[in-house]
Amino acid sequence: MGRLNTIVSAARVRGSVPVLAVLLSCAILSFSTTGCGSTPSVPDIPDIPLPTVSRELLPQRDTPVPTPVASDTSPPAGAPMATPNASATPAPTANGASVLVPRLTIAEVPENLPVYSRSEWKHWVDPDGDCQNTRAEVLIEESTADPVFASERHCRVTGGRWNGPYTGQTFTDAGDLDIDHLVPLKNAHQSGGWQWNEGHKEDYANSMAADFHLIAVDKSANRAKGAKGPEEWQPPDPAYLCEYAYYWIAVKAAWELTATAAEWEALEQMLALCPVTVEIVDDASVVMSPPDVARLREELGLSRTDGAATLLVATATPEPFSGSLVISEIMPDPSAVRDAAGEWFEIYNPDSEQAVNLDGWTIGDGDGDLHRISGTVELPSGGYVVLARNSDSTANGGIAADYQYQDFALTNSGDSIVLMSPAGRVIDRVEYNQALVFPGASTSLDLAALNSAGNDDHANWCRSSSGMPNGDYGTPGEANNGC
Repeated sequence: MGRLNTIVSAARVRGSVPVLAVLLSCAILSFSTTGCGSTPSVPDIPDIPLPTVSRELLPQRDTPVPTPVASDTSPPAGAPMATPNASATPAPTANGASVLVPRLTIAEVPENLPVYSRSEWKHWVDPDGDCQNTRAEVLIEESTADPVFASERHCRVTGGRWNGPYTGQTFTDAGDLDIDHLVPLKNAHQSGGWQWNEGHKEDYANSMAADFHLIAVDKSANRAKGAKGPEEWQPPDPAYLCEYAYYWIAVKAAWELTATAAEWEALEQMLALCPVTVEIVDDASVVMSPPDVARLREELGLSRTDGAATLLVATATPEPFSGSLVISEIMPDPSAVRDAAGEWFEIYNPDSEQAVNLDGWTIGDGDGDLHRISGTVELPSGGYVVLARNSDSTANGGIAADYQYQDFALTNSGDSIVLMSPAGRVIDRVEYNQALVFPGASTSLDLAALNSAGNDDHANWCRSSSGMPNGDYGTPGEANNGC
């Protein structure tokens, strides 16, 4: 695993999750974890009480999965409910330089599952009444610089310095960050959380017992992830894949959540990328103990001690693309065909020498809907590509589209289009309002402003005047008209 472009971020040591036995035979320096539980001049962050769970209550490979009952999503009155363990004493090392992780209970999502409702998982609460909700407290803890607040009350965080582990990028504006549930709420619901009562769901949604349960991440990457499991989405930074799989299993095992077969297969593939040996354990006689996260991170070369504080060192993904691309034409409201068939937009490559393959890039709209491009989409130097909602020229009005996207639509009242590189960097973003939507004609960028700065100015956009064979107006894949 490469160690380029080192970025340092503060580690939070809030408690441990009793599910991963970390067995490292090599001599490892003891870690200091003092000074990480709170931020100077900021109230200590309260931990949610987490009673001890015996090993018998932890997930085993053959544990039966309860059958959903749509009419009642709470456990029977008086039924015991397992919760994560807050113990912090790891078991002695005993089995060579390997890391043991538990095999999760494998179960597919039941067909008659109660409908997921995000409102049932109350999050960003303020249980201690200090006006800092869960989002604010995570931002405070993860900032490597003194946090900046919106007011003297210190309720809302607006600035600081954060390393987004999904992309390896550094952020100073809190508005660029989402607080992500590493295992998303909907995924937890589908994996067994549907049976929890509202209090247990709220505990999960706000738990800060482990520093990887809630993390501050690049909001674009987080919205690309959505509720997807590792079989559908993985962090763009390959240096984080080992940790991501390890933490995903830790969260699911601690909260007794299941995994699908496809999800588990993806986790195994990610663990294979770890630079240390990872052994998956399904032997019930193996004593499961809390993970020594600090020692694991040191073994992976991801942490070090610096005075009294423990620091994480994350590696940024080398950005394979250093140029610029330009969103140059948009068709949100065709007349010859319905919108679902005829929407498209165009991207221009101003580089006169370098072609760009858009495989692995992400496109999205202003509602947070994103689509990751899969397959070769060659954008030639000095040329154009057309990305369409429907690539069938017999149905889309005769447009020769280079790629068909899914999962988002361009609204006629105004919207935005975002173009992100595989490393998660926003290469171009265009916003348009209703005044720039022309029924039956594309919104075209003036040739004199064909760059990523010029397309930020609405004055440089106008109605296309070139007729297309279907009766609409536009120049998909060709040079635009002047405005």
